Amino acid sequence: MPRAVFRAAALAAAFASAGCSTTYDWSELGSNPREFFNLNPPVVLAGAQVDGGKVTLRRGQALVLKLDEEVGTGLRWEMQRYDGPVVIAPVRHDLTAPPGADPTAAVGPGDATFRMRGIAAGTQPVVLEYKRAFEPAAAKTVRFDVVVP
Repeated sequence: MPRAVFRAAALAAAFASAGCSTTYDWSELGSNPREFFNLNPPVVLAGAQVDGGKVTLRRGQALVLKLDEEVGTGLRWEMQRYDGPVVIAPVRHDLTAPPGADPTAAVGPGDATFRMRGIAAGTQPVVLEYKRAFEPAAAKTVRFDVVVP
């Protein structure tokens, strides 16, 4: 038997025996595969809809939050640090031009989009501040709680 074929056969046997010795606990799947495979649609909201309120997410479900941002002013939205029990994970934050606007313009209206995902049961406050990096006070603040049952 050629050496490469022997190695491939030995690796296949090793992987097969390793797979047989481990078992996966499928009980985590529960009765709702939509949650296990993260097939729940994202919750999409604007800042005015959520300010001062509460957003409920399932574990694994995403929240997409859009906030108005004026490009070229130096002001930008930032999520404030939270040191308590973590319920959500920030996934991404970007700035996009609104529909019909010139995406290459250096000044003008835009949308700051925050994406976060519910990762554990509990409640976590979220504070987003619209300010320049060197200024201590925010021009605008959006506060809300995320609840993951």
